[in-house]
This record gives sequence, structure tokens and C-alpha cells, in this order.
Amino acid sequence: MPTNASPAPVFALVDCDNFFVSCERVFRPDLWGKPTVVLSNNDGCIVARSNEVKAMGIPMGVPYFKVKDELTRHKVALFSGNFSLYGDFSQRVVGLLEAASPRVEVYSVDESFLEISSLHIQDYTAWALELRQKVWRWLGIPVSIGIAPTKTLAKAAAEHAKHTPELGGVFSVAADDRRSAAAAEERRVSLLQHLPLKDVWGVGWRTAPQLQNRGVKTAYDLSLTSDVWAKQQLTIRGLNTVRELRGESCLPIEDTYQPQQTMAVTRTFAKRLYSQHQLEAQIASFTARAAQKLRKHNQITSGLVVFIAGDRHRDGEKYRRVSAFVPLLQPSNDTAVLLRAALHGLSELYDPDFAYRRGGVVMLDLTSEEAQQLSWLAPEKPADLDRRKALLKTVDSINAKYRTRLVRHGVEPPVSSIRHGTHHSRAYTTRWPELQVVKAL
Repeated sequence: MPTNASPAPVFALVDCDNFFVSCERVFRPDLWGKPTVVLSNNDGCIVARSNEVKAMGIPMGVPYFKVKDELTRHKVALFSGNFSLYGDFSQRVVGLLEAASPRVEVYSVDESFLEISSLHIQDYTAWALELRQKVWRWLGIPVSIGIAPTKTLAKAAAEHAKHTPELGGVFSVAADDRRSAAAAEERRVSLLQHLPLKDVWGVGWRTAPQLQNRGVKTAYDLSLTSDVWAKQQLTIRGLNTVRELRGESCLPIEDTYQPQQTMAVTRTFAKRLYSQHQLEAQIASFTARAAQKLRKHNQITSGLVVFIAGDRHRDGEKYRRVSAFVPLLQPSNDTAVLLRAALHGLSELYDPDFAYRRGGVVMLDLTSEEAQQLSWLAPEKPADLDRRKALLKTVDSINAKYRTRLVRHGVEPPVSSIRHGTHHSRAYTTRWPELQVVKAL
């Protein structure tokens, strides 16, 4: 009898290899095959490494000052984080993926899940190789692609493809016209038998030692545990991971937009700060950027957290991190309102006996601006709010036009005093004066 049952789900995980480094190499092809790292804001720590740097044993997240001499000795190319460039490339990659599949979930800036069971693909490996080649040809970004009947297996397959050069960047454990269900199952078992527990999506390095103490050594061992044991030891979320490793899909594609509930702007300062005035300028800058982001997404916040911290690596036992929550009388995205709240919170935290190396603001309980309700306790009248909204819209349009926060509040530091890194690449794709120029003779 004919059936209207939907086909079993098949997922592809597209993972951009060494993404930040790859973005820099697009416009610096001389760096392909050479050790390259990308540093965080203000060159605080390493946030991306090329394979050559990984082979040197330099870990992710290590403070730059600790490995500076070693990087110099090995002539490693350094880049300060150019996150506008990386964000632009991420959107371009997603655009290509959305053209390849009707259902795409952007998991992170460099990873996306695709649900491809409806595409009537005869050979998943050939399809993925073609997609990989298209991303490389159009954008110059290398990707690894894993294909499987669950998202957890697809992520493991992509990681396996990334570290197995002979696979050409693609690995599939899904059955298709070319590979039978039995052959796909053999691949699944082999993949899990060689997959360390700490590398399983949903397990991580904290839980892995606990599982190993209970005799669970590999991802395959975990897949063989009973539902009752998995639920007791790992909760419902862990049970879903176990079932996904078996090939039972528990995590669907989240292809509908989910508004974020919080939003943070944090930075490592260019140097250790001692004075309250210096801290106020930095926190004001973070708050103004957060307010601008809120308006861009038509969101408002009902309160914020401001925090300041020392240097964990240098301060040792004297390390200090303090925070304060400041509620608003009325939810807002007005920069002036948020600045008053943030600076009030900072005044309660500041201690002149400490030096500070990091700070930030976190906007909480975000809701749509359209759902805003006025409060009788708020001092502003509706007409005043409308005028402020029009003014801020003008300010945002000016800053967007010139690709910089040209119009700023007086408490913020001047543009010339803000240091975001000393190894910045150009804004190759987002600023006209910095576009790459090609001269044809």
C-alpha cells in the first residue's frame, strides 16, 4: 500500500576548517601552508590556529604573551581578530548552503546543519564533495562535511573527515543508492569505536572522565549503554546523545529564528586599568555597542549586568572578578538609559586597590521592541520616547554609513584611543576604501 510517511532524516554538518585563519588566507594566499594564528580582542589570547600551529603544540586560548617568543621564533603570521570580515564570510557560506538545501540551521559562525533527506540524493559523498568544491571555488574557504542519520553522528563524521586527509574532506555514514544500510552501519560502528568520549557532541571533557571511570571508554561503548543507565547518569540530554549515537534522530533541525534572550559585549582591555575614569570610558563603549545591537534587532532589555575583572594569568590568588545587576524602570534600548544604568553598576564595583584587565556588559530578558509597554514609574513621556527613538535612528544610520561609531556619547573614549589589536588585516569585504585592488595590464 502507498504511504505518505516522511523519509528518515539525513543531516549534513558543514564545518569551516580553521575558519578565522582561512578567512585571512583568502586575501593572503602566500600564507597557505604556513603557520598562522588569529588573536582575540586587544591581542589577548589565541582564538584560531592553522594546522601548522596545532602541530607545534600551541593550545587554543593560551595568552599571547606566554607564547609570543615561540611564535616569533617560528615566524608565525599574526592577525588581530577581524570579526567583521569573519562575520561577512560566514553569511556568504550560509548563503551557499541555503541554496543547496531548503532547511539549514546555523549552529555557529563556522558550522551549519543541513537536513537533506528531501533532496533525493543518490550518492551523499559525491553530493558533499561537489558542495565542498563549490564553497572553495566561490569563497576560498575549505570545509569538512559529515553526513549521517543524526546530528550528533554528522558532527562526528565531519570531525573525522577533517582529520583524515585521504577522505577529501567528506565522510558519510548514511545509507544511499551507493552504500547499503549494512555498509553504512559498519561505518557508523567504526567511526564511534575510534571517537574519544571527550570529542562526542554533548559529552565534553568534564563528563568524559566520569564515564571512563564507569567503564565507558569510547563513543561506541556509550552507544551500547541502556536508556535507563544513560538517563540516570547523564539526564535526558545525555540520553538523547546516546540515542543519536545509535542512529536514532532526537535533535531536529532548528530552522526557525529564535530571538536571543541575552546579549553580551565583553573585551580584554589593551592594558591594565587602575582609574575609575578609564573603566567608565571602556564600560560606556561596550554599553553603547550593545545598545546599537539591540536597536538593530528591534529588541529591548529590562536590565543589565556589568562586570570587571583582573588578569587571571597574572594575578594568581589576588584575581578579582565582580559584577552587579542593574534593573531598568522600563525596558529600553536607548543608549543614554543603558549608560546611566551601567555606570551606576560600575560605581558599586570599583575598588582603587585593584588593577582591571577585562570588563563587559550583559543585556538580560530581551524582548521585542514592538511589545514594549510604558510604565507609570518611568520619567519619560511617550512623545519624549518618540523623539529619542528618531534621534537614535539617525545616529545609527550615520554610523552605519561610515562603518564606524562616528557619533558617540561624551563619556565614551575617542576612537583614536581605542586599541583593538596591532595586527589587523583590512576590511576587504565591508569597506570600500579597503577593497582589494586588482590591476590588469
